[in-house]
Amino acid sequence: MPIKIRPNPAIPDHEVLRKIGGGAYGEVWLARGVTGALRAVKVVWREDFEDARGFEREFEGILKFEPMSRDHPALVNILHVGRSPDGVSFYYYVMELGDDVSTGQEINPVEYEPRTLRADTHQGAGVQWDTNVCIDVGLRLAEALDHLHERGLAHRDVKPSNVIFVNGRAKLADIGLVATRGQRTFVGTEGFVPPEGPGSSQADVYSLGKVLYEIATGKDRLSFPELPDSMPTGIDRKRWLELNKIICDICEPRISKRKISNAAQLADALRRLQRGKRRRQSGGAVWMTTAVLALFAGWASWEMVKDSEWVRRMTPAPKPALSQTVQL
Repeated sequence: MPIKIRPNPAIPDHEVLRKIGGGAYGEVWLARGVTGALRAVKVVWREDFEDARGFEREFEGILKFEPMSRDHPALVNILHVGRSPDGVSFYYYVMELGDDVSTGQEINPVEYEPRTLRADTHQGAGVQWDTNVCIDVGLRLAEALDHLHERGLAHRDVKPSNVIFVNGRAKLADIGLVATRGQRTFVGTEGFVPPEGPGSSQADVYSLGKVLYEIATGKDRLSFPELPDSMPTGIDRKRWLELNKIICDICEPRISKRKISNAAQLADALRRLQRGKRRRQSGGAVWMTTAVLALFAGWASWEMVKDSEWVRRMTPAPKPALSQTVQL
């Protein structure tokens, strides 16, 4: 696809400095607001869509998401949404700026490069992240997805480059892909999209599972379910194995085999792992365990009382056999 040459977008009350990112669904620009604060501005162009309907649908999604973005600590805050001066060329939204990959919150506009999960994994290619950090990142993002899904939205492109860090904490970004859950427009990235396709809450959870696989193993998501070249040792080994079980569950290609089917369940599993507790059992497993325990308790109780005086009193005495007189 040829590179499109476009002028710097005109964003009201902002000085657009330079482009810092982009893809099939828009460009990200570094800009300075009237207060002097540096912001990230996502610009989505109408000409990148086949028809106006798709463009307007994406715009409606960001309008719906804008107020709720500030209600959760693991979602990138959207500060303003607007359209191009002519009203048709593009829409845009202004976001908080993420950390610099090298200098954190000390931003040099000339050299700024956003710190994303992808940037971190590229710096340490093939390196496994600390298990506790993996659990923390996974929990934050699972809770953010649950926040979206409860409000009828899906992200549709969860991947390392769409996870940025703000003040050192992971946040879900590239919200321009957020849409009403179930919308069938195909978006996503190979290896992060489940076999059933994107657009559902369960598909978002699958994608997050592949993100966790990459940082927990140091391998590419296309290598799933290969184990890392070296396994953790000591106390960390048990926690890593439990984390790996969760990842294998949510990345299971067959939907019917996935025990964790939504973001709330994933967050609960990771929260319990973080606290050193066992995972909750599924409904069928709980029923079976309860039934077995009930039968065992009943048998044990009977063994304790079967020879007691009370049982002997309650048990009818056997009737004596009737003797028969034989007449000769």
